[in-house]
Amino acid sequence: MHTQTASASELRAGIASRLHAAAGLGLYLLTLAGEVVLGAGVRWLLTYLGAVALGAFIPLGLGAEQLALLAAFLPLAWSVLGLLLPGRGLVWTRRIGARRPSAEEAGLIDDAWRLLRAVEPGVPEARAVYLLDDPIPAGAARGSSVVLSRGLLESDSVTPVLAHELGHTTTLDGRLTEALARLKLWGGSPRPADHRSEAAGQPVGGERRGLFVGLIRLALRLAGGGCAARLLAPLWSAYWRSREYAADAYAASLGQGEDLARHLAAVDLPLDFPRRRFPFDLAEHPPVALRIERLTGR
Repeated sequence: MHTQTASASELRAGIASRLHAAAGLGLYLLTLAGEVVLGAGVRWLLTYLGAVALGAFIPLGLGAEQLALLAAFLPLAWSVLGLLLPGRGLVWTRRIGARRPSAEEAGLIDDAWRLLRAVEPGVPEARAVYLLDDPIPAGAARGSSVVLSRGLLESDSVTPVLAHELGHTTTLDGRLTEALARLKLWGGSPRPADHRSEAAGQPVGGERRGLFVGLIRLALRLAGGGCAARLLAPLWSAYWRSREYAADAYAASLGQGEDLARHLAAVDLPLDFPRRRFPFDLAEHPPVALRIERLTGR
């Protein structure tokens, strides 16, 4: 009877995992379609106009149309490649200043692996584990890699946080994170234009210049990618909240539920903040108290 119950539970978990993967993949494809219209379309137009202005100075002997097509669709291909072959997160680790673990740090990570494998010998490893010199105990998943902070290695929470992040890297979560990040070509959105009224003493010509600069910034923002994901933020946020619960459940299946709950209570709960949920809840993590409740059952 116990074996039958366990098999039914594993079957339900497998079905739920496949449904979540299908939902995430569907959202990604919808986001990619939006980027074709917004990001790729604007990149094509800007590159084409620039190439026409350059004329004979276009590199590699390409025509204006060819150069515009490359600029428009190469970032989309790079994103899809991140979903299929995420690699070891090298671009991301360099971008945020992460590094390989030292010998001592690698030993602490190996100790955490041994603890997890004592519960489940078949637990898969991440393809790579990087370190971030941050004093706050935290972890993250990107592609098939895990990033842990130096502060985490100095705490007692390495094993439960690693187990949680494995819940992301062993599913589609890490790959989706990598693919979505590759859709965005540069950092945060430009600062908004300084809108002033005529009553404040700005002449009409100044307003026109402000409008022109605003249009340029909007075009660059669209060309930089990521706008489709922002438009779909209510759907993506709901998806990521469900995946946080799933990663918590994975950590609990490796015997790390109580330890992860203690880590959340000590580190994340004091930093949780009120969030507006009307008309949409755009937070990508559930309230920490609810995560603790699920992990502890109380």
